[in-house]
Amino acid sequence: MSKWLSPLLLTLMAPAGAAAQVGHDPASSPFQDIRTRTNFVATAWRVTGGGGSLDIGPRTGEGLGLRYEMRMSGPTDAFFEVAWTRLERLVIDPDGAEADRVSGPVDQSVVFISGGLSVLLGGDKTWHGLAPYVGASVGLGFGSNVASDSSGFTFRAKLVSGPHLGLRWYATRALSLRLEGRLLFWQLKYPDRFFRDPERAPTDRPVLDLAGDPNSEWTSHPALTIAVGYAVRL
Repeated sequence: MSKWLSPLLLTLMAPAGAAAQVGHDPASSPFQDIRTRTNFVATAWRVTGGGGSLDIGPRTGEGLGLRYEMRMSGPTDAFFEVAWTRLERLVIDPDGAEADRVSGPVDQSVVFISGGLSVLLGGDKTWHGLAPYVGASVGLGFGSNVASDSSGFTFRAKLVSGPHLGLRWYATRALSLRLEGRLLFWQLKYPDRFFRDPERAPTDRPVLDLAGDPNSEWTSHPALTIAVGYAVRL
């Protein structure tokens, strides 16, 4: 009986052995593990959007930033970022005549300090080196003084928040290139002078109508960042 049993066992085991060989060789698989947990990322910004109904809020321009990323539990990264931007805006003289009270555009430097979370959609793996992600951030924007603006309008310590969507490409395990789209929101607040009759042109209308115009409004700003990240061990 044993002379029949041995060939039978070999026959039954052959499909299992063949099945074990099906799939990708780990070295040639399109899926690779992301083993880095800490990254320093240099970013270049392009910010767009409007300056509100009066167009005096910071709106479009470019900037540079630096981000620190740290892997949390699962495929989630926490990050802290500082960015300096130069954005353009208009200036309004609330005491001037209505026909010529607007000037500019002028440049205003705005520093953004923010933190947030990013979730890797593919988990801890890349596909052909690509890793898409989504997330959100919240922080503050600090605008510089504009010498030509004596209206009382300021952009200081403004809450800035919004979602982002991005794609990383890992050229090596340590080096990654990123393309990220953001949608940033911040609020503009208008001074009381905008609702008073202009002193030098008392027959003209004020900048804003106290009966119908709000003294603040939210503006949205699509932003694109191109970045280079490098993983370190801390």
